[in-house]
Amino acid sequence: MMRRILFAAALLLVLPLVAAHAAGQLTFTGQFRNAGGEFDFAQFTAGKEKIAVVYVTAGDQRSSVEFQASEWQSFARLWQKARSVKSASLQPVGSFQESGTNRPAQLNVAAGPGVQFTVIASHGPLVFLLKPGDYAKFDASVNQMTQWTAP
Repeated sequence: MMRRILFAAALLLVLPLVAAHAAGQLTFTGQFRNAGGEFDFAQFTAGKEKIAVVYVTAGDQRSSVEFQASEWQSFARLWQKARSVKSASLQPVGSFQESGTNRPAQLNVAAGPGVQFTVIASHGPLVFLLKPGDYAKFDASVNQMTQWTAP
């Protein structure tokens, strides 16, 4: 009996979250791969709310960082700064921490012989290294997201 009560209570807590995400739409707009994983751009729309999402996947683990439309410029600035770094070794560029969540993920960016994106979330850090040959395509994805998040 106690199990049923706990199960019912858990459902009551989870169902509103599922319904909220079900009401929105997630569209993937850019994908980058390397031997170690994947970096994806996605747009989440729920009513008039727009949230830009970046995902880093390594093996069977995936983490994301969400940007409110008003926060997206933070990512765009990090990218532009990272893109301009000329170094044989990775140099720290900056970071962004999610807002409005109980378990905020953090995105750290470093650059040198590529641009390294590290998402630090509840299950640990996931890393993706973007190669210079992908910069033009990555620029296009960042610009697309910038236009989409513009007021």
